[in-house]
Amino acid sequence: MSTGQSFAVPTRFPLGSTLLVVNVFFMTFVARAILSPLLLTVQEEMGLSHAQGGGLFLVISAGLMTSMLLSGFILKFITHHVNIALAACLSGSALYLLSMAKDPALFRLGLFFLGAASGLYLPSGVVTITEIVPARQRGMGIAFHEVGPILGFASAPFFAELALRFADWRSFLLILGTVTISSGIIYARFGRGGSFHGTPPLWSELALIIRQRDFWIIAFFFILALGAEAGIYSMLPSYLIAEKGIDRAFVNSMVGTSRLTALLMIFTSGYLADRFGYKRVIAAVLLSCGTVTAVLGIATGVPLIAAVYLQPMLVCAFFPAGFIAMSGVSGSRQRNLPVSLTIPLAYLFGGGMIPALIGRLAEQGAFGAGFVFAGILMATGAVLVPFMKTQVR
Repeated sequence: MSTGQSFAVPTRFPLGSTLLVVNVFFMTFVARAILSPLLLTVQEEMGLSHAQGGGLFLVISAGLMTSMLLSGFILKFITHHVNIALAACLSGSALYLLSMAKDPALFRLGLFFLGAASGLYLPSGVVTITEIVPARQRGMGIAFHEVGPILGFASAPFFAELALRFADWRSFLLILGTVTISSGIIYARFGRGGSFHGTPPLWSELALIIRQRDFWIIAFFFILALGAEAGIYSMLPSYLIAEKGIDRAFVNSMVGTSRLTALLMIFTSGYLADRFGYKRVIAAVLLSCGTVTAVLGIATGVPLIAAVYLQPMLVCAFFPAGFIAMSGVSGSRQRNLPVSLTIPLAYLFGGGMIPALIGRLAEQGAFGAGFVFAGILMATGAVLVPFMKTQVR
């Protein structure tokens, strides 16, 4: 990747420029998160079972993984700045396609393109943030950037409830698509930074990484964490409404506000990793979040509501420690490569396979068992922490 700067890096935190990037992240994230609170309505209209509904998230993840793996080759021809704007415009266009889809096959095609469009953003967003923010404030810049998906998770249920109460989901997707495209156009016109190209990965460098045991251990942790974050979120509203019999409006309100608990951890989880060591934080998060995720599948009443609010806060604490661990897998020059390999795998298996599995179990009359299985898998993953040998450099 070229290191040429597209403008003079400011000495003060560039709040306006940062928020323009975060806004695109937020909109592309909402675009793919909105399916979760709309899932039961879509299933009913499309004639889909719980298993088929859960499989829709696997389609999104497959599209996202595909575009992320190809991003290095795409960015050889366009700049990061153009790529960010393009991701928003294509995400909005995919929402248009979804709003018009009358049969499951076309709907799945729209979801694949939605995932692919959203995946285009991810390699360019952090690169642009780290370019426009002064080095001494880079941690704050990354923290601001991560607010995008947190607010996306939180707002999607509220948007869906408004759509279902005052309009219909197809009209809402048209509106959301228009707003998403507008965010891309605004960024293209007023956004700063990212005016350079990416480069395709060298296969020799990738081979050095995938031969390391630590890489696969850490990648597995990311799969568990994305499963606990995006995977559980995808099926949680359907589970609470269809299995627990909780009112839809209350569920959307609860799931939305519960995601805001992650804000309590995003600016402190990095400190915890520095203070206690990333291995201890990873182990503690896997055990605690796994336990609370399993509780979602068996609890009722107040314990269930407490688990809904605790779970996203706990899983959020994983990511700073996880990225610290990932930084030790390669040298500084190749540090982006383990991330570019891990995140697509995490979205495919954690964000895609976990909802598909929960949907399959729901079809067998064991909806809650899917959450219990995901929680147990996450908690037992902690036994792998002592096997990590790589030192962070």
